[in-house]
Amino acid sequence: MTEPIGPVGPHASAHAVARALPSGAGHAIAPTDLARIHAGIERARELGVAAHRSAERSSQGGAIDVEGLLLATRQADAAFRMLAAVRNEMIEAYAHSARGRT
Repeated sequence: MTEPIGPVGPHASAHAVARALPSGAGHAIAPTDLARIHAGIERARELGVAAHRSAERSSQGGAIDVEGLLLATRQADAAFRMLAAVRNEMIEAYAHSARGRT
């Protein structure tokens, strides 16, 4: 089974973003913030997997719980959109920091 969001782990998480920041950026991401971002990524992955499994069960002739499938899909979509917004803010903050150093 493939995961809809893809592999998530220490190298594909917010920890990698923190390591990618230049050392002279002047701004550090607090470890508690990194932990919360990582937890959000994990939760979004779990919701995506749950939605995928629910859709897979219904496509294989299992009992179709339309309401449950719709809810799981909406939760996964909302989590993914939230993570995209966080990513965009992090990219914007990095770009702002980079402009300040030049």
